[in-house]
Amino acid sequence: MKTVSRVAIAASVVGSVLLPLGAFGLWVGWEPGRAEPDDVVGTWSGPRGAQVTLGEDGSATATKVPDDYSGYHPSHTFSGTGTWTLQRPANSAASQEILVTVATGPGIRATIELVVDGDGARDGIHVPVSAESALGIDFRKTI
Repeated sequence: MKTVSRVAIAASVVGSVLLPLGAFGLWVGWEPGRAEPDDVVGTWSGPRGAQVTLGEDGSATATKVPDDYSGYHPSHTFSGTGTWTLQRPANSAASQEILVTVATGPGIRATIELVVDGDGARDGIHVPVSAESALGIDFRKTI
């Protein structure tokens, strides 16, 4: 019985120390995505042939890009050419966004916000799947 008590006490002490340390590690390890324009210039590839090219001159080309909150169904994509801008973050805890606006047809424009992941977009960019979720459709820099 004494051994069981000692093991239970040791386990509770270890748990009470490791759990806060793990939570602190997650908190310290997370940072909002921030980038400079040079960090995001290039071609970004996503699932199912989706691609966004952001030019140094502010030009943008989108190919098979899922539209906002579509849950990425292949019939909910757009393609076109237009412009992009790197937005200021809303606050110190918010990730930076890239606003891409392209012409998809005569008189038709599509706008999408791509969220920067990590410092300098080192973890890529993504299209959020919903306003309430941290999930997104991920794009990685290919060129």
